Amino acid sequence: MADSSLEKNKKYCEVIEGKIKLDAKPVAMKLIKTEEDLPEGYDLIDEKVRHCEMVRKASLGNKFYSTIDEQMCLGGAGAIGLRDMPEKLANGEKYFSLGRFKDLETAKNLTGKLSIIEDKSWGIIYAPLDEADFDADVIQVITKPVGGMLLAQSIVYKTGEKIEPSFAGIQSLCGDAFANPYLEKGVNFTLGCDGSRKAADIKDFEMTVGISSEMIEEVISGLESI
Repeated sequence: MADSSLEKNKKYCEVIEGKIKLDAKPVAMKLIKTEEDLPEGYDLIDEKVRHCEMVRKASLGNKFYSTIDEQMCLGGAGAIGLRDMPEKLANGEKYFSLGRFKDLETAKNLTGKLSIIEDKSWGIIYAPLDEADFDADVIQVITKPVGGMLLAQSIVYKTGEKIEPSFAGIQSLCGDAFANPYLEKGVNFTLGCDGSRKAADIKDFEMTVGISSEMIEEVISGLESI
């Protein structure tokens, strides 16, 4: 099973990198319910950082897993289902205090629409896509907008339908690019957030695309066809 998953992911990575010029690897991620579900060959990350930083580390060639104890950003950990969302983030108070919204009611309206995985997991695995020997829940691609364009074209190639991304400049790599495709079983495009640009070094000229396990074959087929 691990060998077949690895070969499949290597093919996905080869196609993506063959069509899109990337500065870092696509990242495969998988939520795990218990420690017993952890595949062999993955060590616990040895520092406490944000989810978006873990994505960046994996994009640069590192493979590891994390539990809630290694997640520095509680909002990010809440979005990906490792804990409940902190109350002041869930009710909008935190973002209102940061000056993101004109009033608390507007902040609450937005935070009530953020993508959050309610079903809790014990941990999450991160790996460069071409080294992942597991079936990923979500694959993230950090790319320039032209790469996002090509990924969009790979989707509309067969569907003939316009893409409707969901993002708000808040909780980007955790909510927009992981929780959203995970929950919607689709693909989502996001322009980043302050946290991911500062902590995870998502560049001003980069965006992120999250692709669910249910959509990856369609995306790869579309990329091969366009």
